[in-house]
Amino acid sequence: MNLEPETKTAAELANIIGITKRAVNLRAEKEAWPYLNGDGNAKRYLLADLPEGVRLQVSGIRYPVLAEKEAPVAVGSPELSEQQNKVALARADLIRHYQVSKDEARAKKESVVAAAGLFVRGYNTGQLLPIIYSVLGNTSRQTLDAWAKKFRDSHYDYMALAPQYGNRLGQRKVTDDEFNAMLSFALHPNRLRIAEVARLTKTALTRKQIPSPSSKDTLRRALKDFRKAHYDQWVFAREGEKALNDKVLPYMDRDINLLEVGDVLVADGHTLNFVALHPFTGKPSRMTMVTWYDWASCMPVGWEILPTENIQCVAAGLRKAILTLGKMPKVAYLDNGRAFKAKLFTNTDIDFEEAGFYGMFARLGIETVFAWPYHAQSKPVERFFGTFSELERLMPTFTGTSIDDKPARMLRNEKLHQKLHEKKYGGWMPTIDDTHRIIKGWVNEYAQRPHRGLKGLQPGEIFAAGKGPGVNEETLRYLMMSMEIKTVQRNGVNFMGRWYYDESLYGYRDRVMIRYDLEDLSQVHVYDQTGKKLLCEAKALTPVHPMARLLGQPEDLAAVKEGIRLKRSLAKQTEAEARAWVADAPALIEVGCQRSEVTEVLTTKTTKNTSKRIELPRAEAERIEAAAAKMTVIEFKPKAPVYLSEADRYEALLEKECKGIEMDLDGMSFMRYYENTSGYREFKDRFEFLREIYIVGPIEIEKG
Repeated sequence: MNLEPETKTAAELANIIGITKRAVNLRAEKEAWPYLNGDGNAKRYLLADLPEGVRLQVSGIRYPVLAEKEAPVAVGSPELSEQQNKVALARADLIRHYQVSKDEARAKKESVVAAAGLFVRGYNTGQLLPIIYSVLGNTSRQTLDAWAKKFRDSHYDYMALAPQYGNRLGQRKVTDDEFNAMLSFALHPNRLRIAEVARLTKTALTRKQIPSPSSKDTLRRALKDFRKAHYDQWVFAREGEKALNDKVLPYMDRDINLLEVGDVLVADGHTLNFVALHPFTGKPSRMTMVTWYDWASCMPVGWEILPTENIQCVAAGLRKAILTLGKMPKVAYLDNGRAFKAKLFTNTDIDFEEAGFYGMFARLGIETVFAWPYHAQSKPVERFFGTFSELERLMPTFTGTSIDDKPARMLRNEKLHQKLHEKKYGGWMPTIDDTHRIIKGWVNEYAQRPHRGLKGLQPGEIFAAGKGPGVNEETLRYLMMSMEIKTVQRNGVNFMGRWYYDESLYGYRDRVMIRYDLEDLSQVHVYDQTGKKLLCEAKALTPVHPMARLLGQPEDLAAVKEGIRLKRSLAKQTEAEARAWVADAPALIEVGCQRSEVTEVLTTKTTKNTSKRIELPRAEAERIEAAAAKMTVIEFKPKAPVYLSEADRYEALLEKECKGIEMDLDGMSFMRYYENTSGYREFKDRFEFLREIYIVGPIEIEKG
């Protein structure tokens, strides 16, 4: 245990107090500071016997807030609250100034009491020490003396000066009932405002007759303190898991400098924030852009714009990216499968696996990686879309990036802005081709910008340095074709809701393998089941007009005639090939009687045991002939055709309809009625055959 008194040399005191060594020696000699002789007879002054102002300066107590009145406390004890630290440090600093002023008066042989009173009056004006005054406010000499004694007795531990308000050490005086009720409202997913929470808490406790001594202001402050200490619970309960991930959970900072150009292509979709002309309808609409982004160079290397829900646009964007990159990428980094489809397609029935989308990556030798769903940090292309909004704002048809970001012309009753916009641009709207051209120009300019993520280098120069030598476009097209096993049916192969047919598939009923290109679905390549033999290139069938002759265009009627011609031609082909087999078919059973014998039997009247021909007497025959000669023949001519059945009438009207002969309303109504009866369904095949005959003409049967 060290019993030697603590001492300081004049040089050490000068360095602490902020004056020269000579000034310290002069004051020590004038005030007769006690000292001990050190090494080399250097004076070492006893700290316990020095004036209190000097001792306070040596203790190093300083109030840390020096810049502004409400600046936060930078130092303090974790055992005290923020407010306690602030008040205790302010009191310690005020005591130091107070003791220094008294020491100066004592050194000048002046009244210490008068000097203390003068200091207190100057402090209470708020001008002498304005920062400390803003924290402590007015005080008195007696209070300062009491604080100084407490400070001295604690061996200058500033924590002894901390205020002790109640028994909560600066915490809010909120009861447990109040706090629990308040949290039940505050953590509601409807995200009530803090002021509403305080009011509802008071109302709920009053109805339950539970005491609530705290004011609404106290409740609001307590709730804000809870939010600061439990921000994770606050965000999760009020905003959900995605907000917790985006605002609270830590994230990993990825170093893209470890990647090379072409290592990873990132794909994501983005709804354009400007309007373009729909290529099919001609109406203004917001398109969706699928972008393939090289992660290493931060360059968009391929994109495709979707005017409709079309999975082949994703493959088209990848093809462009590979051609631009000049080599095959190693990894395709996609958004989560379901989220990716939800962003690009409103039709969630689209199946990427059935469409061969993932198999295409395997054939290209590309690994597929999916990002975490609903984690924006895991998708680096999202940051690029934020930069891309710069181009969107330059477009005359800009619609805003959010509801609150709409341009003035789209707001309600802004007729002047609408007129000015119309006058300036004349209703101009970009097409898909215009959009591609504008985006390409902006990407070229973007490539020359210094990029913060690339340490100030330009994306274009990084991409150019790592670009590949190029790929063969035909080989790439073949590799990107997807494969699938199908069964040939009467209309060919059914794929993605469409029929693909070729005459070489007629009569074929085995399973086949088809190869198709997602960018061009107008045809599929049909192979045998082994995939070695090419059977045909089947074209997509187009549905025909149901009333081509009456309501369609000439090309609709031509399509119907071509379909009927093909059908009849195939039927003739089958008949010609199978006629010999039918004609030479052997009899399966022996017929027991000849035709003459059958005729004789039918012309006789059979009795129980015998059969004989019945003849009339001659007199009876003459009488019948005479009566017949006296009869008058009446000719009956009906006004309208008489038909034996409804089927006969429909057949006659069908001929008129197919040949374009005008019919009355009664005939048309009868046809529509009869087509919904069971009689029509019974003869439907015959009517369909007659329809072909009436439209195309009679069948020419080849002789041979």
